[in-house]
Amino acid sequence: MPVQSTALPANTGGFEGKSIEAMRRRLVDAQVEVLRMYLEKRSTAQLLEALERLIDCTRSSFREEEALMDCQAFTPDPAHREMHNRVLTQLIVLRSSAADFDRGRLLAHLIQIDRQLTSHISDAAQLTDAKRSGDILEGVAAHPEVAESQH
Repeated sequence: MPVQSTALPANTGGFEGKSIEAMRRRLVDAQVEVLRMYLEKRSTAQLLEALERLIDCTRSSFREEEALMDCQAFTPDPAHREMHNRVLTQLIVLRSSAADFDRGRLLAHLIQIDRQLTSHISDAAQLTDAKRSGDILEGVAAHPEVAESQH
C-alpha cells in the first residue's frame, strides 16, 4: 500500500485523508519499532530490520509528499527537499554502521533522527491544517451568505 504525504491537503488529485493518516501511523509505528528494538536490546539483525522498515516508510513518505507538491501549485522548495535527503542519508548511514556503534552513541543517533521525523510530521500536519483553514476562510469570503446562514 503506498504511503501518502502528510504535508498537503488530504483530498487533492485523488489523494485521500485516510491514506495520509495511514502514512502518519505507519511512519510513527516504524519509529517506535526501532526505539523498541533498541530498548529491548534485541539482536542487531532485528534492529537492522526495523531500521530498514523505517527507511522504507520515510522514503515512501517523502517521495509521495514531493510528488504531491509537484502536482499542486506549490513552488518547489529546495531546502525542504534537501531536508528529506539529509534525513534519509542519516538513516542509511545509521543502518550501515549501527552494528559498530556502542549503545549510547546509537541511542543518540536514534533520538536525533526521531526528533527530525517527528518535527517533520508535525510541521506537515500544521501546514495541512493551515491550508484547510485558508480554504475554509476563502470559501467564506467568496460566499458570505453561507457564513451568515450558519449563525
